[in-house]
Amino acid sequence: MSKVVVVKYIGDQRNRPLTQSEYKMLLTAALHTLSGQSDLAAAARRYLPGGVVGMKTNCLAHRLNSTPLALADALTAILVSAGFKEKDVVVWERSNRELASAGFTLNVSGAGRRCVGTDANVTGYSDEFHSSGEVNSLVSRILTEIVDVNVNVPVLKDHSVAGLSAGMKNMYGAINNPNKYHGNNCDPYCAHVNNLESIKSKNRLTVIDAVRVQYNGGPGYAEDYLAYYNGLVISDDPVAADRIGFEILEHLRAINGQPTLERAGRPVRYLASAEKLGLGIADINKIELRVIMIDKNGRESAGELLE
Repeated sequence: MSKVVVVKYIGDQRNRPLTQSEYKMLLTAALHTLSGQSDLAAAARRYLPGGVVGMKTNCLAHRLNSTPLALADALTAILVSAGFKEKDVVVWERSNRELASAGFTLNVSGAGRRCVGTDANVTGYSDEFHSSGEVNSLVSRILTEIVDVNVNVPVLKDHSVAGLSAGMKNMYGAINNPNKYHGNNCDPYCAHVNNLESIKSKNRLTVIDAVRVQYNGGPGYAEDYLAYYNGLVISDDPVAADRIGFEILEHLRAINGQPTLERAGRPVRYLASAEKLGLGIADINKIELRVIMIDKNGRESAGELLE
């Protein structure tokens, strides 16, 4: 059975972007609960034991609704407190332009946290193609050669083809030819992308930002279809994390007058294919779910996923 932790902020002035300190509270509670470790450094190192840590963002929507800088900063602070050096944290995306447009400061120096796109001169794609099933792609050298482990930090969104854009779909940003793999609602391609050995072996943790959810009109920005959920979805099982993200997305669609993704012609097919490949658990009955509410003082209480 896979474990997924959902942490929701219930402090004052909700329905706004969270600050770095608020994200740090959520991440801290989630890592303690997911790992079963009372010590934060031990909790972080259970999934990220050492070396260089990547942080794959999703910056498609620029500053409007991309992986928040505050979330990346909070995660970096936790890693530093766990003994990592800032220079051994690499925030990355497919292009420098996307990172900069989302508010990140590019940095390829040996000082401070690195932040770089695959299109930068110092990075690029692998020399050889990586294959799994129907996918044959070059993979970002950031993932294959620069980082030892990776945290997938996407934003929960509707997707015009796949139905769901969360952790697994975010890894399309690690390959050179994602345009080839959008047929049949991205199935089985999304599963096969995540089954590439360089992706499967490096991804250790998924942290889905579900503070502001694009429940329709994605994966770009559509202001009329944004809803606040005020939470994070965290797991070391990438399939289970996306499965819980799917539940949240469908709930927000329903309460905002949208049909199910299947009725909208965008069924989320790739989760079942990923489970068949052994990438994780898509069956919600086999997922251990913990939902934690966090107030402004960091006090925790049990909650419900769809309340």
